Parts: sequence; C-alpha cells; structure tokens
Amino acid sequence: THHTPSPPTDTEAARLSAPPPVMDRATAGDCPDWLLPLFDVALGGQADAALARMRDRAPVFLRCHARRADRKALIAELAETGIESRPHPLASHSLELSGTTRRLKQTAAFREGRVEVQDAASQAVVEAFAAHLPPGARVLDYCAGGGGKALALAALGFSVSAHDIELKRMRDLPNRAARSGDPIPLIERPAGAWPCVLADAPCSGSGSWRRAPDAKWNLTPDRLKELQRTQDAILDACNDLVAPGGMMAYATCSLLSEENASRITAFLSRHQNWQEVARHFWTPLDGGDGFFLSLLRKTV
Repeated sequence: THHTPSPPTDTEAARLSAPPPVMDRATAGDCPDWLLPLFDVALGGQADAALARMRDRAPVFLRCHARRADRKALIAELAETGIESRPHPLASHSLELSGTTRRLKQTAAFREGRVEVQDAASQAVVEAFAAHLPPGARVLDYCAGGGGKALALAALGFSVSAHDIELKRMRDLPNRAARSGDPIPLIERPAGAWPCVLADAPCSGSGSWRRAPDAKWNLTPDRLKELQRTQDAILDACNDLVAPGGMMAYATCSLLSEENASRITAFLSRHQNWQEVARHFWTPLDGGDGFFLSLLRKTV
C-alpha cells in the first residue's frame, strides 16, 4: 500500500518548474479591484507598499499611562514576566511588544491600569490633538466606542466625558477607567457648549484591515457612501456642540480620501465659521494602523 502521492506527471512537473504567473496589482495587494484606484488617489506611489504591509499581522502596542508609568521602567518590569517590549517612535508613551503576549493581562502593570493595549498610531492621534488643547481642558469624546482615546486623553490630565450612539460599545469603559484611576463619565445625550470635542468617526477601517482582513471584502461602494453620510452627520452634530473658539478633532482609521480630506472639505463648505489648523495622516508604513486626523477651530 502506498502512503505517499504519486510522482508528478510531466505536465505537473512542467507547471511546478515554470515561473509563477504575473499577478495584476489588485491581486498582488490582496485588494478588491474597485478599491485600488481609491488607494492610488490617497497614497500615490506608496499604495502598493501599504497594501503589502497590510498583508502582515499587525503589531501589538501598549500605551503607558502618561502620569502613572515610566516607559523605561515598564520595559524592565514586563521583561521580568517574559514579555519583551521596546519604545515605538509614533507616540511618546507607546511600547511595541514582541514574542508572547498571552500573560499580559496577568501582569501587575495591566491590572493596575499602568498600561493599556492601544495601537501606536491611535496614540499619536491623541497626542496630536492634545498638543492643541489647554492643560486640563474639558473634552467630549463623541464617538467613544471602547474608550481607548478617551482613556489616553484622561491619562494626559484632561477632563474627559464619553458618548457613543450605541451605549453598549462603552460597556467596558467604566471598569477600564476605574483601573486606570481616571474617571470618565458616560453621557447618553450630550448638550451644551464644549471647549473640545473628539469625533473618531465610524469608517471603513481601511487603515486597520490587517486586524480584520475580511472587512475589505465586505465593503461595497454603497456602504462607503453610507459611511460618508454618517461622517457628515457626525461633523454637523459636533458643530452644534463646540463652543465658539473651541477645538474639534475629526479622526478615522481609514486611508481613503473619500472619508478623510473630502469630508473636511465638505464640512468647511457647509460651515464657514470653522478653520482647519492642522492635518495628520499615518499609514501602516509608519508602523501602526492607518489614521487620518483633522484639527479644526470654531471661529465664532
């Protein structure tokens, strides 16, 4: 009885020895055909390299608590538990983990809220926003979700409140905030005039598709247009919540101009009393996820 495959036939051997077939760019980049032109517009000559990077597994990053943890000391502390880490240049409190991370939640640093899992580019978004805010400012995180950016802002000493249209998305935030020692009230219906608002809007997630590779294949042109309408509605809602002279940060974890620069252009055309004061764009080639950030000031 034979327990191994038969030797390849001449035809099979010829196919195996032939050069691999030449793939078109979309296939080589594991990118839906209709999205490739959008990546070209957004990333230009970096599109292929960014798509290739997103075929790899995403790194795991930690955020060291800005007021309760020293990054250098944490590296040594984590190493004692078998967790290797190193600073990452995207954010001043970020650590990139290497090797096993399975014991992270059992470490004293995690249990005591001195570290949180958060992508380095997400941390960079918070730091770029914070650089434009007065110390201790009141901030509304309008699309808080799990609360990663709200926690990062609170760790920097800001007075943060969190809102999300789906309250269940924030269900873990109170416990995380208690662990970090930074209370973050949850607001179901925000009102009034806020000096600072963060709108981390729902999006295609195209900057983080290596964490959810199926998302790129589930996205359709109609869904992208629906997301753009939602983003516009969020920007308009935040317009009503920001006090004159206040700041708004619009962020997405998308690489697509349709969800980023185009939304800011449309918003500024609808609301003449706003001025964009800074814009940032990170791609997976920078090491973390892809993120877009526009910082706007309400003039009157």
